[in-house]
Amino acid sequence: MPVPTLFVIGHCLEAYCKSAILKNNPSVNIFDRKYGHDIEAMITEIKNDIGILNGVVFYPNIESRFMTGGPIPFTDTLMSDAEYLHFVPNQELYWVAKFQKDIKYLGTTGKKMPTQYSVIVMERNPYWIPIIRELREYIKDAPNTESFQITSFISRTSGPQFAQEYLRLICY
Repeated sequence: MPVPTLFVIGHCLEAYCKSAILKNNPSVNIFDRKYGHDIEAMITEIKNDIGILNGVVFYPNIESRFMTGGPIPFTDTLMSDAEYLHFVPNQELYWVAKFQKDIKYLGTTGKKMPTQYSVIVMERNPYWIPIIRELREYIKDAPNTESFQITSFISRTSGPQFAQEYLRLICY
């Protein structure tokens, strides 16, 4: 289920970004078209205004070079190409930042997405843990806030074990 997983993690990132922006400035209209599903713009604003997520970097040419729907030509220099080496471990971030609205309907005709594409998604990817964790740390008002720790969900034995373990890594 990589597509639903990618959409859910992207939706989570979007919601946490909007929460951080609102915490920083409660008068912001988060429903303004300025924000929409533009995760890259929200992360840039968070970095500039709040000073967190500084480890999240977007290279400007990634979309045009590696996400246009055509094959990525393999050359002898590809493995020393800084943009390619940045894209590979960060591709889930790029996909949710560029196409979050369309990922939900992946496989159907999207407005922005290329007609041909391939994406590798690792379920419960540890890549997301420090990003979501950093946003959660900024958003919560006090350490160990019970409702924010979602301990009631994690303590249930009926939930999938893999989901509980992943949430523990993010929340604790």
